[in-house]
Amino acid sequence: MPEADRGRRPAPPGGALSWTAWPARERPLAAAVLVGSAVVLGVLVARGTQDAVLGVATPLFVLASLSSFLFPTAYRLTEDAVEVRSLGVARVRPWTEMRRMTVDRTGVFLSPFERRSWLEAYRGVRLLFGGNRDQVVAFVEARLKSGAAAS
Repeated sequence: MPEADRGRRPAPPGGALSWTAWPARERPLAAAVLVGSAVVLGVLVARGTQDAVLGVATPLFVLASLSSFLFPTAYRLTEDAVEVRSLGVARVRPWTEMRRMTVDRTGVFLSPFERRSWLEAYRGVRLLFGGNRDQVVAFVEARLKSGAAAS
């Protein structure tokens, strides 16, 4: 399977787009450095505090906060909603809630606000491209435009 197609599934009939992004798989050296650093941090905390529980908990909290990098995330865009599934948890947001998109080098950020807001970090949805930038951008643009026309 070509590199650009890895993690992407063909779009099923009915106008949906599905793919999986796993940044740690794409950057294994960065993932190894991250995990190694967390282990070293755990050792330093355990020695500095003389508390083995903190020595184990600290790297676990650090790695948990970086789970979107370390573990695969499955995305599904349908005509009605955006679905993001990671570590067995699914987050579904209807397109009717989305007002704006911001495209960067690695993905698209969907915001429920028409203008930038400090709340969008908590209420928005981040979609990593996972090798199919053009398809994702085109799908999101089409849904936001059709949603604006329907409003």
